[in-house]
Amino acid sequence: MRILTALKAEQMKHRHRKLLLLPVILLLFEFIWAVWSLDPKKPSDLVQGYLSSFYLFPIINSLIYPIFLAVLTNRICDMEIKGDTLKLLYTLEDKKTFYNCKYFMALKYIVLTSAGTCLIPWIVGKMYRFTDTLELHMLLQLALSTFVVSTALLSIQQLLSLLSSNQILPLVVGLAGSFLSLFSMFFPPAAARLVLWGYYGIFGFVGMDWERSTRITTYYEVDFNWMGLLLFAVFSIALYFICRAIALRKEV
Repeated sequence: MRILTALKAEQMKHRHRKLLLLPVILLLFEFIWAVWSLDPKKPSDLVQGYLSSFYLFPIINSLIYPIFLAVLTNRICDMEIKGDTLKLLYTLEDKKTFYNCKYFMALKYIVLTSAGTCLIPWIVGKMYRFTDTLELHMLLQLALSTFVVSTALLSIQQLLSLLSSNQILPLVVGLAGSFLSLFSMFFPPAAARLVLWGYYGIFGFVGMDWERSTRITTYYEVDFNWMGLLLFAVFSIALYFICRAIALRKEV
C-alpha cells in the first residue's frame, strides 16, 4: 500500500509537466521516418514491405531511444534535483520507495512506446498495401526487445540524473549513446556486444542482402535470439538493483 500511495503522489507531482508528450513525439517521429523510408518505389517493394519495416525499426530505435530515455528521466528527476529537496524527501519517504517510484513512473512510458512502436508497421503496411504477411511473432519480438533494452538504459539514465547536480551530463550521455549505438552496427559482433545502447540492433531479426549487379535488395527473417534476450533481461534486473544501491548511497 505504501508504494501505491507513493506512486499516486509521484503522479500528482508530474500532472502539469506534460510527460505524455515525450512518447507521443517519439512515436510520431518513428511514424514519419517509417512513412518516408518504406515508401515503395517499385512493385517488388510491396512483396517485402513488412520485412523491410522490421529491418528498419531496430535502426530507428538505436538512434532515438537513448535520447528519449535521457530526456524522460531528466524531466522526472529534475524537480527534486533543481529544487534541492532530496534531504527533505528522505525524511518523509523511504529512499528505496522514492527511487522505485521514479523508475516505475518512467517505465510506464516505455511500455507505451514499446507497444506503440508495433502499431506503426501495421499502419504503414495498410497505407502502402504491403502484400507480404505481417506475422504476430515479429510484433512480439520487436516490442519485447525494445522494452527489455530500454529498461537497462533507464537504470543508467536515472542513476546519472539522481547523482548529477547538472542535468546536462545525463543528456550528453544519452546523445552519445545514440551515436555510439548506430556506429556499433558496423563493429565486429564481439565488439558490438560491449555497447549497451547497441542492443536494439543486436536483437534485430531481419537481415538484408544487396546485389550490386542488379541493385536488388532482399530482406529475410533470421532466428530471434530468445536466450540472449532472456539473459539481457536478467542483466537488466541486476543493473536496476546495482544502480539503485549506488543512488541510495549518495549524500544529500
